[in-house]
Amino acid sequence: MRACLLSGLTLIAACLGTAPSAQAQVLIWSLPEDEGAWIRFEGNYKQSRERPNSNAGAEVLEWRSELTISSLGRENAAVSEGSEEVPCRWVEFKTETKPAGVDKKAGPADSYVYKVLIPENRVIGKTVDDDTIPVTFLPIVKGYRRVGQRDIEPVTEKALAVYPTVALVTYYPDLKAAAEEAEPLQVGGNSVAAKIFKGTRVIKRSVNRSTNAASLWRSDEVPFGLAKYQVSLTVEQKELTATDEEFQRTSLIEVDMAAVAVGNDARSELPDSK
Repeated sequence: MRACLLSGLTLIAACLGTAPSAQAQVLIWSLPEDEGAWIRFEGNYKQSRERPNSNAGAEVLEWRSELTISSLGRENAAVSEGSEEVPCRWVEFKTETKPAGVDKKAGPADSYVYKVLIPENRVIGKTVDDDTIPVTFLPIVKGYRRVGQRDIEPVTEKALAVYPTVALVTYYPDLKAAAEEAEPLQVGGNSVAAKIFKGTRVIKRSVNRSTNAASLWRSDEVPFGLAKYQVSLTVEQKELTATDEEFQRTSLIEVDMAAVAVGNDARSELPDSK
């Protein structure tokens, strides 16, 4: 099921002629002081695919999903060849997805572990730096990944790419606070103050249009600074000579993930990968 979902997302990216975004601030707003801190999100993926020639209407698929983000200690390293070493942090993302309502272990293609070493000074808690330059990339010094039960492999990209395999959140050029005041949010039985941010990213080609809209609940009281997120990804198509008003939706993915637990005893899923 996860393989089906990811193959669909890969097809969407291919059709729109875009590479996965490497923007990471939407998941990593801060680094916890505790080097063993972790946070786990749980929630739902829902995918609707239009079937205009079917009397049964749209095909709807649902998954239950978990995402755990863990801090796995510090290491000094040079970000680029010849540069001075700086304090870096190992951060690991683990996703597990299974069909909704099925209580069983994830299948071979239903889990994904992504472990990367990132410079601590590049995590600044905002999407633009003091010079108003967008902070759209977090560099990777080195990293490793494992998909399902496959062998561990090195990460070859030079920036943290969370979309679409880790999460459907991406870079939102218009991301801004939806309200001035924070609101209470339950995380692991405790109430934290969280501020809602909203953003949209639209990518349009001659016959395709993708709209990724997100609501992010930011909180300084949880590890990594994100307490909840909701995303909708709408894909539309039209004929080459048609106007933009004639775009028709072909698929809709809706994601609703909330932090349910935090801790300080993180253990890597890839312990031999350093």
